[in-house]
Amino acid sequence: MYKLILGILFVAIGSTAFSQTKAELGFFGGGSYYLGDINPKKQFYSSSIALGGIYRYNFNSRYSLRAGMLFSSLSGDDEDFDNSYQQARGASFKTDLIDLSLQVEFNFQSFWSPKRTKSTTLVPYVSGGIGFIAPSSTSSSFTIPMGVGLKTNLPGRWTAALEWGFRKSFTDGLDYLDDPNDFNESSLVHNNDWVSFFGVMISYKLFPDNEECHSYDRFVK
Repeated sequence: MYKLILGILFVAIGSTAFSQTKAELGFFGGGSYYLGDINPKKQFYSSSIALGGIYRYNFNSRYSLRAGMLFSSLSGDDEDFDNSYQQARGASFKTDLIDLSLQVEFNFQSFWSPKRTKSTTLVPYVSGGIGFIAPSSTSSSFTIPMGVGLKTNLPGRWTAALEWGFRKSFTDGLDYLDDPNDFNESSLVHNNDWVSFFGVMISYKLFPDNEECHSYDRFVK
């Protein structure tokens, strides 16, 4: 499965990188954390550093395709919570993580990178697609990545984005609690393992933007 997702990412990048002048390469820096049986709802719990790279292809001022590879770690400990059941259970885990994703970004306002015409300074966007996570000490899983963020242009060909994203996994084993009662069975209905990333993306447009046509904007503004 890991090789399959990598293949999809490379095909997506290869098919667009040399086609026109709308490709960007960038860097992601921020943090990650886990939501699951140990931590059901506390945002930014036990956050770890997350680093990686992105590739973005801008189809027009509203839609982009983004591929990403992130490296981080996840951890959780029942002793961090006051719940009596968790205190008695005493479960904990820690694992390194590779995250792959292919997402479509939708800008709520017209946005070109880098901007050539007057536009809103900060543009909100949402993203969603398909992905894959590969923890170092448990089973890998396909994911449904989704996120919200803000984009802005920096001087030159640089673009910055602030994003908070989530990965809905199809495994309940990130925290080793897919069968917490030792019934020798697990169920997707009980699946509540998520991974979240938050941070900043800085990207650089690979080629000069001399040939873009903005006729699309006349229909979406």
